[in-house]
Amino acid sequence: MKNIRRFAVILMICMLLMACGDNGANGAGTGSESASVAAEYPPMGVKDLDAFLAANKGTPVMLMFWTTWCPSCKEAVPELEKLSQAYNDKVKILAVSLDESKDALDAFFAKKKLDLPVYHGDQAIAQKFGVEAIPTLLMFDKNGKQVFGQPGVFPYEMLKIMADKLMAQ
Repeated sequence: MKNIRRFAVILMICMLLMACGDNGANGAGTGSESASVAAEYPPMGVKDLDAFLAANKGTPVMLMFWTTWCPSCKEAVPELEKLSQAYNDKVKILAVSLDESKDALDAFFAKKKLDLPVYHGDQAIAQKFGVEAIPTLLMFDKNGKQVFGQPGVFPYEMLKIMADKLMAQ
């Protein structure tokens, strides 16, 4: 019963966020530059992340779950992008969209491009890490072990401190 109530609350919050989210009314993109952009968003399921962490052993990883319709995510993603530019390959930084379709990503990135690897996640990966709110930031040490997982918007300076601690471990 507790899980059903929790699910209902999360569903209501998601619906409220969708209603309050930016529906593209203030964007300037025409959408024509997004032809076949969906191929740029590889899938990121549980096995895909396990493979990514194994392939990048020795390098810390920061991963943020987000969606294109989430106002808080629209604040968090640029902070993560700035961190990615500052740290290059010292820390692998990924954005995993939990949007239902890649069409939402196409529409979002028709307005703004990111200099950040963007993946399209599924519900199984969100469930594995207990994602109940977005954005949610996860951090993995150099051995691929999760050392942090918290929802919220983290400013660049805080992300920088976290990345420095990850690299020092």
